[in-house]
Amino acid sequence: MVLHDSKSIARRGEQVESIAIAFLVLSWFFIALRIWTRTHVISNFGWDDSAMVFAGMIFTVYCACILFIEANGGGTHVTSVAQLTMLTKWTIAGEVTYIVTVMVLKISLGIFFARIVVKSWQLVLIYVTVAVTIISSMASFFYCLFRCGPNLNDYVFRQLANRCTAQALDRFFAYQHASFTTLSDCIFAILPIFILWNTSLGRRSKISVGVILSLAALGCICSIIRFRYVDGLTQVDDFFWNAVNVSLWSTIEPGAGIIAGCLATLRPLLKRAFVKARSIRSSASKSLKQASRSVRSNEDSPKHKNCTANNSKDSHSGTDTDIEAQHGLGQVIELGSDINKKGESTGCILPQDQEPGPFPLQRDRSLELDRQSSRTLHCGRYSHDTP
Repeated sequence: MVLHDSKSIARRGEQVESIAIAFLVLSWFFIALRIWTRTHVISNFGWDDSAMVFAGMIFTVYCACILFIEANGGGTHVTSVAQLTMLTKWTIAGEVTYIVTVMVLKISLGIFFARIVVKSWQLVLIYVTVAVTIISSMASFFYCLFRCGPNLNDYVFRQLANRCTAQALDRFFAYQHASFTTLSDCIFAILPIFILWNTSLGRRSKISVGVILSLAALGCICSIIRFRYVDGLTQVDDFFWNAVNVSLWSTIEPGAGIIAGCLATLRPLLKRAFVKARSIRSSASKSLKQASRSVRSNEDSPKHKNCTANNSKDSHSGTDTDIEAQHGLGQVIELGSDINKKGESTGCILPQDQEPGPFPLQRDRSLELDRQSSRTLHCGRYSHDTP
C-alpha cells in the first residue's frame, strides 16, 4: 500500500509524468527533422547523427521507466516492502539509462564539433572532454548497478539493513557525474566562440552560426539547475518522495540536450525552407505583374488606342483644345453617364469638326446634335445588349 499524507495527496510525480511525455515527443520530433536534413537535404548522415538517434532510443527507455515509477507510487511516501522492491528495480533501470543517455549525447556533440573545428587544440579539447565524460559515466553506471550487490532482488533488504555502500560514497559518485556533465556542457557552450573567432564570415553570419552552434549545449543550464537537487539521490530514507526534484531535472536535461543538439544541425533545412518561401512569394509577385501586364495590353489594343487617340486629340482640357480654339474648330461635347453601373455605357460622343461660326456657344445644342448625329463617332464601353 502507498500511504498519503495531507501534503502528498496531489502527487508531485504528476509533474514528472507531464515533463517526460512532453520531452519524449519533442525529442523524437527534432530527431526526425535531423534525420530528414542529413539524408534528404545534404545527404551526409554521419556518426554524430547515429549517436543522437541511439541517445533518443535510450532516452525513450528512461522515460518509460519514469512513467512506470510515477504511475505506481513515485512522488509519494512508499512503505510497502513489495512495492519498494518493484519500484527499486525500475529506479535502477532509470538511473543507468539516464547515465547512458547523457554519455551518448556528449559523444554525439563531440563528434559534431570535431567536424567543424579549425585548430588542433580545439580537437584535443573535444577528445579530452568526451573521454572524461565517458569515464565518469561508466564509473557511475557500474556503481548504480552494484552498490548493494549483484542481486537486485536483495537490493531493498540490503538497503534497509544498511549493508550497501556508505552515503558519503553515494554523494561522491552522484556529484562527480553531475560535475563532469555540467563541465562538458559549459565547454561545448563556449567552444563555438573560439571556432568562429578567426573565420572569414561576416559579423552577422558569425552571430547566427554561433547562436545555432551554442544551442547544442543548451543542457548546460539544465545541468546547473539539476546539480542543486543531486543530493536527493542519496536520501535512501523515503527515496521516492525526496527524489522528485532530481527526477524532474534528470528528465529535462537529456531531453533539452537532444532537442538543442538536433537544432544545431537544422540550418540547411531552414535555409531551404526560406528559399522555398521566397520563391513562392516571388512567383506570386510575378503572377501579379503578369496580370497587370495583361490589363495594360488590353488597354493598348487598337480599338482602345483609336479611342484614346481621338480623346487626346479632341479633348477640351488639353493643349489640342487650345489649338482648335485658335483655329476656330468646333466645340467638343462629351456625354457620359453620371452613374457607373455594371453593364452600363459610359461612352463619350465626340462630334467631328464643325464649321466655324462667330458665336458657337449661342447655338441650340440639341438641334446641333440631331443634325450631326449621322457624323458622330461613338467610343467607350457599351453594355452587353448593345448591337
